[in-house]
Amino acid sequence: MSTQQQMINNFKKVCICRSVTGGTIMKAIREGKLSFEALRRAIRVGTGNCKAKRCRPKIEAQLEAYKADLEQADHGSKTASAKINA
Repeated sequence: MSTQQQMINNFKKVCICRSVTGGTIMKAIREGKLSFEALRRAIRVGTGNCKAKRCRPKIEAQLEAYKADLEQADHGSKTASAKINA
């Protein structure tokens, strides 16, 4: 994803009912809130009038993308470590 697209996503509202932006959600995810319920408790996403009908799929997609990036980074560091130790 381009830097420009990341900036747009940071300011775009994901949870419309609570006016929570993508940037706020990503900050909470990076701080260790790695489930929808943890995000709900921490930043109140999904607690508005729609009860997460609109935002939950988008938030869960962000969570999955973040977890996939973590796995890829972890796999890359293990591969590099194995090459060093070989």
